Amino acid sequence: MALDFSERDQKLLAHAVAHANAGASLVLIHIVESASAKVLREQSDDFETQKDKEKLESYAEVIRQQNITIETRLGFRNRTREIARLVKESGADLLIIGAHGHTGIKDWFYGETIEGVRHQLRIPVLIV
Repeated sequence: MALDFSERDQKLLAHAVAHANAGASLVLIHIVESASAKVLREQSDDFETQKDKEKLESYAEVIRQQNITIETRLGFRNRTREIARLVKESGADLLIIGAHGHTGIKDWFYGETIEGVRHQLRIPVLIV
């Protein structure tokens, strides 16, 4: 599940938990896009990277309390490539990603992320 830390995350998390059959595991993904993360990637230790790690882990803890196996993964720099890479590495059967409900240029920008990711994967993509 790709998260952007917006108000829509709770809806995504609810869909993911609903799709988690017995024995399923979830992977929470977030892409850090700070200036430091764009240059240093995994070596980045800036404020945004630290806060993103903490937020992702706080989401995971809530899901763990429901007895669901979960892991977290941060990606860096390019959201389209990183989401696809992390999904492939995890061996996921389904990607859940949020639609942003923007209009105009934001719709084009965020829509491009979903389309770019979708075209790199060979698994179903649920757009919430």
